[in-house]
Amino acid sequence: MENAEIDLEKYIQAVKTAIEKAPLRSEDSVDLSDIWVITSLPVDLIMECLKRPEMKLPSTVSKIIFNKKVVLKNSDYLNNPQGE
Repeated sequence: MENAEIDLEKYIQAVKTAIEKAPLRSEDSVDLSDIWVITSLPVDLIMECLKRPEMKLPSTVSKIIFNKKVVLKNSDYLNNPQGE
């Protein structure tokens, strides 16, 4: 069980990195398909990573979208952080 947790941590880190690299879409959202393209991880594994409590989105990302539905909202989202 502990080995599975260690493996999941690697995937969570990969998803976090992909979110940072992914293009922002409307309303500062990231599409899960972009995360999939960047990581090549299965969608169900990405979804599992997004459900974990340690998954924190960057303050510039408002939410993660999949099939036009919100999968994860960011409670720490800063609307227009540069003040532009």
